[in-house]
Amino acid sequence: MRKLLRLRINFLGAATGVLLLVLWELAVRTGILDFEYLPGPTEIAVGLREITITGELQGNLLHTLTASLTGWGFAAVVGTLFGVVLGLVQPIWRYSMASFEALRALPIVAFVPVAVLLLGFTMQMEITVAFYAAIWPILLSTQAGVRSLDQQLSAVGHVLGLNARERLWKLVLPASTPYIMVGLRLAMSVSLVLTLVAEMVGNPAGLGFALIQKGQSLRPDEMFAYVFVIGMAGIVLNAALVLFARVAFRGQMIAAGETA
Repeated sequence: MRKLLRLRINFLGAATGVLLLVLWELAVRTGILDFEYLPGPTEIAVGLREITITGELQGNLLHTLTASLTGWGFAAVVGTLFGVVLGLVQPIWRYSMASFEALRALPIVAFVPVAVLLLGFTMQMEITVAFYAAIWPILLSTQAGVRSLDQQLSAVGHVLGLNARERLWKLVLPASTPYIMVGLRLAMSVSLVLTLVAEMVGNPAGLGFALIQKGQSLRPDEMFAYVFVIGMAGIVLNAALVLFARVAFRGQMIAAGETA
């Protein structure tokens, strides 16, 4: 267990983070960092405690995660299905990839005002934005994984007499797992970011709106507390997805996923 913990936890990185927090605190207290609205880590901790006690943090966190993960979940299903089709059916790939690439090249942030105009200040708007942001890395990664199927592996399927369905489930999808999981990890981060943007400029709810609200209310301690929570949410979601991949696929794709 101790050896496993040493492998899993970057103690040097953790110690560096603690040291930076200590230096930050000292710099604020001694006046080296002399900014009117820059609190020290201890003040941020007090602000975090306050928004937690009132229940404000829990409600905003639940709202943002619900919108982000719902959009990401829909994108995971749709993006994977379309990615497999694009990878397997050559004519569809040839005649559609130019359109997909053009849509993907559009700045995703520019889609937020359009979603607000069409759907208003609603949870559906946030889910739609998260979906649109997340689907592209999943779709394109899945398509690349399916098309990269090794020819020798494909020949093995023919030798074994696998039909189309068996070839898909026993060869194509397992071989594409590293690409799919990389796309899912990228999409999760993007969906969270775009959900926060939608809350900042559109729906007055969630972590994004709270972040703007605290800044306008001149509560930097609570504003930085929300920044901390957003960062931790991203780390925890990514770690949970990696853990799921390790359990579900027995380490099949982690080497590729961790390089993303």
